[in-house]
Amino acid sequence: MTSVKDVARLAGVSLMTVSRALNNPEKLSPETYQRVRSAIDELQFVPSLSARRIRGDNLQTRTIGVFALDTATTPFAVELLLSIEQTAQQAGWNVFILNLLSNPPTDQNVDLMLSHRPDGLIFSAMGLREVTIPQRLKSKPLVLANCVADDSSLVSYVPDDETGQYRALHHAFSQGYRRPLFINLPKKSLAWKIRQAGMQRAC
Repeated sequence: MTSVKDVARLAGVSLMTVSRALNNPEKLSPETYQRVRSAIDELQFVPSLSARRIRGDNLQTRTIGVFALDTATTPFAVELLLSIEQTAQQAGWNVFILNLLSNPPTDQNVDLMLSHRPDGLIFSAMGLREVTIPQRLKSKPLVLANCVADDSSLVSYVPDDETGQYRALHHAFSQGYRRPLFINLPKKSLAWKIRQAGMQRAC
């Protein structure tokens, strides 16, 4: 198993410098930080929060890590996270949620998440959007919720906005309405085209 010493040796720095790169990168010069970062990525080193997990590298933690990009700000998003937690708990699993303020996640975000040794990852977003997934996460068991990635090989679960829009208009027509007003999202939204298709199918 890769250790801090391996990272320090490859980067040509001290153990203290590696520690600073992981915990206080602002205290290092950009050049030194990048050298340590490159060594970490090359060795796929993940700092562990638990000695027990270090001793059992292949130990299943029964933990799902959730990256929450702007998903703790609206009722729908909170409901999404609560559903993940409830479903996991019913199956005897733990959930570690990490709120993100920007996409893609920073190196520190990824380090913190992977330090918990999750068995799987969920990347969720508020509002259907395209997100950028760091390369280090693509080799992990990962699914996307309410977002799509710039890498088409990643699995995404998104709302069926086309069917939802179709059913809404179909219901309006069944109630006798003939000229319903359709207010769509901004065209830059990924859901705009999908909902537009549902509206056109209903009409």
